Amino acid sequence: MKQIKLQEIQKNDLQGVELRGSLLAKNIKFKDTGLNSKTFHYWKMNGLISFVGEGKWAEISFIEYLWLKVLESMRGFGCSLKLMQKIYYDQFLKAYEEDLNRKTLIDNIAYYKSIRKMRELDEYEKERLILSEQTLNDPLINIALRTEISYFYQMVSRCLETGTEVGIIIYQDETYAMLGDESELINRDKPHIYIPLSHFIADLFVDEEKVDFINQLKLFSADEIRLVKELRANNVEKVTITYDSEVRRVKKIEYDKTGLINGDKAKEVMRILGMQNYSGFKLKTRTGTSLSYTRTETKNFK
Repeated sequence: MKQIKLQEIQKNDLQGVELRGSLLAKNIKFKDTGLNSKTFHYWKMNGLISFVGEGKWAEISFIEYLWLKVLESMRGFGCSLKLMQKIYYDQFLKAYEEDLNRKTLIDNIAYYKSIRKMRELDEYEKERLILSEQTLNDPLINIALRTEISYFYQMVSRCLETGTEVGIIIYQDETYAMLGDESELINRDKPHIYIPLSHFIADLFVDEEKVDFINQLKLFSADEIRLVKELRANNVEKVTITYDSEVRRVKKIEYDKTGLINGDKAKEVMRILGMQNYSGFKLKTRTGTSLSYTRTETKNFK
């Protein structure tokens, strides 16, 4: 899978638009998805996939890859075939029936023209308006995009562009809601399972940017993100999580980070702290304006 720089795909310019559009390009070999061929053929036979050709060398787009990962997750949670078919219809087939691509282009043109009545468009806005008009007036491009632009694609694109978390919430009665769709009401108090698309979208980025992407979505607090980075660097020796069962949330996360200072730097730290051989020193701070410490001295007796 070709990986993309996070900052590039989030740019608010034509390059960012083109990169988000490239998620529709078929450049991922099906054999690289890791999916079981029997499961894949079962999904295809039951109308859950209509975009993949035959053979292990068939290629799919990143959006199609995400949908396969969603199906795999739903299968793992024991979701029914009927629910999978419902979500596929709502997110893909319905978009085709409604010609979502054409509707989106018309909305974009109307939006930029309304702005133009109030002020002069900037270069990016002018380019988007021209591109939308050209695409709308090209019948061949419209035919191709009608099969590719889906509600699912728009949610993924919105996630990348704005840093908004998106995913699928499935309730016990097998109704569902799309987190990130402003038109849908989300009931988090109702028992549910949640499939975050961001978990799979992160596969798009180079390794060092995966955590940055998750951080932007505000899935974790700053301290939790710091812990994730230290875990990835193998610097954490112990993690303690305190969970408040009454309010059903994590109250505190503590972790011990290990490291080693050598040479002149070690001597300078020891001098400042007044440390001798076989001694220990622990520092703590809560407010950032004061420090508490514990000094440990070791004496050996013969």
